[in-house]
Amino acid sequence: MLDLKRFRSKSGMMSLLRDDLIQGILGLAVFGLLLVTLHSFAAGPVQAKKLYGLALLFLAVYFWLLTPISYMFTAFLLISLSVMLGIIKPQEAFTGFASTTIFFLLGAFILSLTIEKSNLHKRIALTVLKRFGDNPKQFILGIILIGSFLSMAMPAHAVAALFIPVLLSVYSIYEESELNPHFIKASLLGLSFGTSVGSMGTLLGGARNPLAIEIYFAETGKRISFVEWFIAAIPMVLVMTVMVYIILVKVFDVGGVDMEKLKREIGKEVEEMGDFSMPEGKALGFLISAFISWAILGQVLGMGVVAVFVSVVIALSGTISWDDIAQRLPWGTIFLYGGAISLAFILSEAQTLQLIAYSLLNFAGENPFLLLAVFASITAFLSNVMSNAATTGVILPIALSAMLALGFPSVLPVFLVALPSAFAFMFVVGTPSAALVYSTGHLDQKDFLVPGFILNVIGLAIFLTLGLGWWKLLGYW
Repeated sequence: MLDLKRFRSKSGMMSLLRDDLIQGILGLAVFGLLLVTLHSFAAGPVQAKKLYGLALLFLAVYFWLLTPISYMFTAFLLISLSVMLGIIKPQEAFTGFASTTIFFLLGAFILSLTIEKSNLHKRIALTVLKRFGDNPKQFILGIILIGSFLSMAMPAHAVAALFIPVLLSVYSIYEESELNPHFIKASLLGLSFGTSVGSMGTLLGGARNPLAIEIYFAETGKRISFVEWFIAAIPMVLVMTVMVYIILVKVFDVGGVDMEKLKREIGKEVEEMGDFSMPEGKALGFLISAFISWAILGQVLGMGVVAVFVSVVIALSGTISWDDIAQRLPWGTIFLYGGAISLAFILSEAQTLQLIAYSLLNFAGENPFLLLAVFASITAFLSNVMSNAATTGVILPIALSAMLALGFPSVLPVFLVALPSAFAFMFVVGTPSAALVYSTGHLDQKDFLVPGFILNVIGLAIFLTLGLGWWKLLGYW
């Protein structure tokens, strides 16, 4: 989720600060009230920890949803309070930041920056658009495919940020009267939705995916490999990619654009790039090597070790420097994931997860498929207004505890929570990609709502039918 507050004018900064202060104080006040109230129901220290965990979970959701302070400081707040309340020991407080997932993310981000610096992504994008430029609908499909494909190799928001200037340069070749506004809306939404869908496919596109694997390992002691994740996710990625295209061309009338003019302009840009360069070749080589290494050595050495080793090789080659990394690496995202992993550990230590899981079982009955549908639905719609990583960090541990209590295969909730968390289609604040395409000035919030809602509903139906069927074939349940 990207907070749209950052798009407000500087003149409203003081008002914004006051709003954040009020939201933060209100959240802490409710948290304090919850602690006092829940403490009165505690029968002993063990029960008190469980109930304190409920209050801490509320505070996490509140601060991650309204973001009165950044994700990094929210993570620090949750960890500090968990130690003060006696839920975990001080030496265990930063367990999440020592996770191999954090170092996998660091390596993945460095690989992404290498691709960005080489302009490999731009060559791929322009080549695909040229081939899909025969008519407006094919062009929209090309954009969706680019967003989906590239988001399996680099973070989804990075794909959107890098590709938006390409689209804006394409629009600029036309006079205002020559370009159908619906064509612009559909192409920008195709980029945003395509990156979200593609991010489900590998551990590189959506950092919530390795987060889910880490939470799964913490709860079960089992791992999901890079290849296993790809095989489990790719059918849904392909089907959802097609659905994005169908829905956008149904909702928006994209015709009436001179595509020959567009193809000529794209052809010029491709020619200006010249022949395939050495930096592009290096970036492609590193990308292929990383995929092969994760597939072959990921289970043996660990995904994090492979990722940081690849990043060292990239540095030794002189392709990227520490200054490039320090300036461009999304440090806030790293702290968010460390905080989410820590929260899962804290709630597990407090036995709060078990408390919530058994409460849900008593309320909904012991039908695992009903519970999976509930968890997937909550995740899909909550991720529209809250960081999908934070959503995964909150919902997945509860879903795992519920499935383990039923004796049901625990790998299913990993996919049925982590993957639908990418369904942030409905609102501008759902993902950084959505906020980035919105910031171009060509889209309104209402442009997201209708196609986004349809995609959420269809996507859930696909996961609960095709997904469960595919995972049955794979022997996951």
